[in-house]
Amino acid sequence: MQQSAFSFRAPLAPPPVDAAAAPSRTRLAGWDIPVKDSVDVAGWPTTNGNPARSYVARRTDAIVPMLLDAGATIPGKTLTSELGATCYAERPGVPVLESPAFAGRTPGGSSTGAAVAVAEGQVRAAHGTDAGGSLRVPAAACDIVGFKPASPHVAAHGFLTRTVADQCTIYGMRPTHPRRLRVGVLLDALLAPSHLSPSRADAVDQLAGALSLHHDVVPLRAYAQAGDTFAHFSRRIKRSFTSVDPLDSEYLQWLTQEGARVTRAQMRGVREHLDVLPHLLARQWDVDVVLSPTLAFDPPRLGYFPSLSPEESFYQQTVWSPWCSVFNVTGSAAIAIGGIHLGVLGSAARPAVNATELLNLAWQVEGLLGREG
Repeated sequence: MQQSAFSFRAPLAPPPVDAAAAPSRTRLAGWDIPVKDSVDVAGWPTTNGNPARSYVARRTDAIVPMLLDAGATIPGKTLTSELGATCYAERPGVPVLESPAFAGRTPGGSSTGAAVAVAEGQVRAAHGTDAGGSLRVPAAACDIVGFKPASPHVAAHGFLTRTVADQCTIYGMRPTHPRRLRVGVLLDALLAPSHLSPSRADAVDQLAGALSLHHDVVPLRAYAQAGDTFAHFSRRIKRSFTSVDPLDSEYLQWLTQEGARVTRAQMRGVREHLDVLPHLLARQWDVDVVLSPTLAFDPPRLGYFPSLSPEESFYQQTVWSPWCSVFNVTGSAAIAIGGIHLGVLGSAARPAVNATELLNLAWQVEGLLGREG
């Protein structure tokens, strides 16, 4: 049975097609692509995951005309966790969704409704945002595909789909076999100690073996400063919520209080660490792409994260997903194909992998996993 993945429904159709511009204006013709309910569409309500925060937008975010200009229809908005603050979406007054792939378990977040709508086949693709795994975590929790493009900011717009080929269509490319790459295989948890389930470790190992026929595959260990990255990233997240009204959310109240304790000196340390991190990783790992699990274990049961104290919930969300956020702080492109995660890592020795090449590699991985189609 389909769930209420939408927080608002009202189709927004593309403009009439100019015959001279038809190829670019019809690429997504016939596609319904909802946007996340953190994005403004003029005249539509934005709730940011809590009806008490609702306002009618007076402007439209740039991602919306991009989709309309490519021929897509926007059928409405999908449910998100409140202010995108968590990798799950469970609060009073908002429908609680379950993963179509793991019955009774969280579909992840913060792009929660988007993942459920795609996984259930309600839409072919759905927009989302990703500031710490908010596309890739629900992609893994719902066993679909979530792509975060490279971005100069921690957060990036992206999409959830059932196949990598559909991601390629969204971005106007046709997948092909990638050039030979140096792929690092990482099973060590990065940002927090975590027990990796044997089945997820085996899936990465088996894929690494298959990829070794096409690429140079090497093992990786966690980089020495991973704990520092978690501390700095945590401070950055908490500081970003200092001006937020927590309303009735105990979790957001904790975040605002923690953010107020972050000093200017600590924020300077955050910036300094995140600025050098890409160079540090390139030096320690020296690979083009990092292959890892997306999640350390199956999605927890609904109610698990809300049952914890805010501090413990914040930590346990990282225990569940200890890899994704590294590629937010480096600004690198990354993609989750169900439980498999591929993240770009620059190297001084080789040309950097761009979004097209990462999608090509993901398309190849999808085929090796037998998931295409």
